[in-house]
Amino acid sequence: MAFPNDLSDVAAFKIHPAIGCARLASNKDYYEFFDYEEKRKAGQAQSLKYMSLRDGKHWFMRQAVRFRIFAYRSDGREIGELTADVMKQLGMSATWTANVANRKLNVWSQGATAAVEAQASAAAGETKRLEGNNPWRPGKVWLGEICGDGLFIPPMGGAYRKTENNAIPPYGAHRSDNGVLDTTSDGSISVSLTGANNIPVVPACVIVAPQDHSPDVGPGQIDNSQNKDFVRETRQLLQIPQDATLAGVGYGMDIAMMKTINADYNPGMEICLDGDVALPNPAGAFYARGQQHIDANEIRPNYASAKPGQLTAGLCSAWQTDLNACLNYWTSTFPNQVAFDTAPDTRVLARKQFAAAGPRNSEPEWLNAYIDMMEVGRDIENDPTFLHGTERDGNDNAGNTPVAPFPLEAEKLPPETS
Repeated sequence: MAFPNDLSDVAAFKIHPAIGCARLASNKDYYEFFDYEEKRKAGQAQSLKYMSLRDGKHWFMRQAVRFRIFAYRSDGREIGELTADVMKQLGMSATWTANVANRKLNVWSQGATAAVEAQASAAAGETKRLEGNNPWRPGKVWLGEICGDGLFIPPMGGAYRKTENNAIPPYGAHRSDNGVLDTTSDGSISVSLTGANNIPVVPACVIVAPQDHSPDVGPGQIDNSQNKDFVRETRQLLQIPQDATLAGVGYGMDIAMMKTINADYNPGMEICLDGDVALPNPAGAFYARGQQHIDANEIRPNYASAKPGQLTAGLCSAWQTDLNACLNYWTSTFPNQVAFDTAPDTRVLARKQFAAAGPRNSEPEWLNAYIDMMEVGRDIENDPTFLHGTERDGNDNAGNTPVAPFPLEAEKLPPETS
């Protein structure tokens, strides 16, 4: 007998993807990354699958990530997925735990402002909310949800403010305790398995980040000095060969997810690998290769070495400042539109309306209201003008009438934290 009929040949379980990137949006709806990817590869995905209609406009959905459990032999070979059906057959059950934190203001205030930390566990059929303490007053900060089937759902994008009048700072004033807390975070995803004969389970990492290019565009497709490929840069950091390959469905999930992450999207949007005050030794935040059931070519953060929130702590606070600066760079570099991939499915990022608005570094509050209204879509008709979604500059479609800012805190955040 052997897996999945029994656990006699299972040396370890691993959670994949090793790094899951859950993306923020100002939308109650969400889609799941791997479900969308499978549909896209099969030619079934349409440009609006990661958007939903609201007030006659297309709004980005939040990007959720479903974590899965895979069994490995002592020789490191993947031997199958521990699905719900397999667990039922073996008399097992799973309880998923997310332990995340937003450590940005804690770092930039040199510890004067408390980190926002949240942990929750969910068994089958449950969904638990991740909430940390507001660092300035009674109330909670929403950092996401964990479900009993391994699904992590990010919170909606937004800002918690020290006072009602705290404004999001422009780029250049972002590395301080500026009284504006965003809803990003990072931390561990683990699972407790009853009936698993004490077989070790290797946890995963979740990164809660803003949208960058679009759900269809990976950083490697526009790789340059301002936008570095995460897989390549991390392999270099960890001294893993650039042509390294790992066999298995789980490792395939790892790479598919990491291809959407930027190692450095100046000034940086997901994981900060610069070795600054927030994470002095970036390589030390990952498992040592070849130890603790970690393959020599595997990229997996280790929260026994890093603290939850530390991978994202060196990035801009708040993230609206970060994304504002990034978009200004890219819209000046590509003022109209650019094809990131050629065949078989050309992906186009339309920037005409955003570029027409001019530099907006001094107005991060504008982006705070309109982040999910950028409306980036795939060129499914071989005609960029046909895109269902394009970036908007804060005016209506005619470019004439100003649009009132979205009432961010009143509508997006829990009442006690508004």
